[in-house]
Amino acid sequence: MADRSTGATFVTVRELLPDREDHGRRAVVELPTDGYHRLLDEARQWPLDFATVETTRTGQVSLTAGTHGTAPVYLAANDGILHGSWNMADAARHLPTVILDVVETTRLLALWFRYTHRTSFTGLYRLTERATATFDGGSLSFQMPEAARHSTARRLRPDSDVLAAYEELLNGVLDRHVFDPDTTTAHLSGGMDSAVTGTHASLRYPGRILASAMLLPGPGGVQQRRRRQEMIRRAQFRADVTTDADALAPLHSTGRRALGGFVNPYEESYHEATAALVEALTAHGVRTVITGIGGDEMLALTPTEAPHLPVGPAHLTTPWLGPVAREVLHDAEAGTAPPTVVNEMTLLALASAAPLLLDAGIWPIHPFADPAMIRFGEWLPRDWRSDKTLHRRRLTHLGLSDDVVRPRLPENFTHVMHKALREHIPAHADRILKDGSPLIDAKLIDPDTFAETVRRIRVGTILETDDRLADVIAADLAARNARS
Repeated sequence: MADRSTGATFVTVRELLPDREDHGRRAVVELPTDGYHRLLDEARQWPLDFATVETTRTGQVSLTAGTHGTAPVYLAANDGILHGSWNMADAARHLPTVILDVVETTRLLALWFRYTHRTSFTGLYRLTERATATFDGGSLSFQMPEAARHSTARRLRPDSDVLAAYEELLNGVLDRHVFDPDTTTAHLSGGMDSAVTGTHASLRYPGRILASAMLLPGPGGVQQRRRRQEMIRRAQFRADVTTDADALAPLHSTGRRALGGFVNPYEESYHEATAALVEALTAHGVRTVITGIGGDEMLALTPTEAPHLPVGPAHLTTPWLGPVAREVLHDAEAGTAPPTVVNEMTLLALASAAPLLLDAGIWPIHPFADPAMIRFGEWLPRDWRSDKTLHRRRLTHLGLSDDVVRPRLPENFTHVMHKALREHIPAHADRILKDGSPLIDAKLIDPDTFAETVRRIRVGTILETDDRLADVIAADLAARNARS
């Protein structure tokens, strides 16, 4: 759209809504000033994911993001040009120099995750939800939104049917998205969150949705396979696409990270196995994936209901953190975004999942990250949220067994990470200790303690917190390969 009086223009890129006739508009539409601003305001109220880009006649550029965070935007300015992309690698290539952001890198190393416009690279920014970034040809500034308002638990009416309301809401969330069930997969890992969204989608489109997952090793994997097969039969999935997580443990020698490609420090630790699954889904013609991301936060207890320490302080004892990192953690809350519509941990998870999917042409749908679903969770009394009771009762209502609803064994990636610690991570650690690292130069890790940890792992003693070594390797590779 263009303002014929001022010369201002804006472009909006947004997720499709069903039954809208104005999608795919290609021509520039010139409007009087009042009509221009009306449509700009409407564009920024879009109910699904969007970004708007507004320019003025003087060359100023402003970008605004929506609430959803499905396709995060990264920004870098260089030589009077603002570069932006949902692909962090594309934006990072335009950095004039690669310098670690000490605060944000420390957060990553200490698992003190916070939602902020800073990234692990100085000069590379994340456009946080509802924020506006303005570039004047030289500097980049950020206007942050008002704090999002949230609800508290309510009392149920005596005649309330929570499960019926939940089913109606799940239908409503899916109805807000445009997708073809025949080219859609539901991530069905076996966890409660993906079990709810996956079975609901497949029951709604029986025989059309693909199930998909990374399969675990060991007794937990045997249980996972059994539970998934029950869900696949009950919900009438069309087929199942899987990869073996153990065969492609983190930092496997054949993976992109080990071979020198760009490393996004925000991608999940199990990038190699995830990439193999995405490749398999692409071969099956998948264009949409329905996930369970956000289910933990949707049903989370509030600090008043379940007081606990924040994640960060528990990791001050991470042995290999260097002196600068330990000092930074005392002020690690500075510069964070105001309270968000979608939980900040959910937004970080969405950003972690996005690169591989979007690069493969697959659009993710995250029902538990829908604001209406989030509000529903906030309103639920504690006993419906505690222990994921809502999810468990939903699955029981579908006729699934206790084996699915209350699995006896934990199903997690601990064994896979331990394999990486034994077989892949030590070689990367040796390179850091031999050749040096930006992390050591910045005193974010202590080389002596780091070396001692690696020696201990080599003799077969692995501690619960050693999985954080993968984050050290990823951060080091990110700095080394940022311009590749």
